[in-house]
Amino acid sequence: MKKLIVTLALGFAFMVAKSQTTVSIKEVVNHVGKEVTLCDSVYSARSLENLSLLNLGGKFPKEVITVVVFKADRSKFEKEPVELFENKRICVTGKVTLFKDKLQLVVNDPKQIKTN
Repeated sequence: MKKLIVTLALGFAFMVAKSQTTVSIKEVVNHVGKEVTLCDSVYSARSLENLSLLNLGGKFPKEVITVVVFKADRSKFEKEPVELFENKRICVTGKVTLFKDKLQLVVNDPKQIKTN
C-alpha cells in the first residue's frame, strides 16, 4: 500500500512539474515569477562575452522579452545559441523574471528551447 501511495504521489508531482502554462507574447508580462512556455520568433540576437541574448516580440530595444543564456551554459548547446536560433521561431520554457525593469527568461539547458 505504501508503495502505491508513493508511486501515485511521485506520478502526480511529475505531472504538475511538466504542466507549464503556455502564454502568448502579449500575455507574458502578466506571468513574472512564473514558469511558462512561450513561442515566438527571435527578431534579433546578440552574443556577448558572458552571455547570449535572444529577443522575442520585436528587435532590440523594442523586444517584449529577452531569452538569456549565460556563458557557463553555452557549452551545453551544439552551437552558439545566437547561431542556432536567430531569425527562427522558438518555444522556450522557464521562469519569467525582471532585470532592470525588462522581462527576461534565463535558459540553462538546451531542452528549454525548441525550434518551432
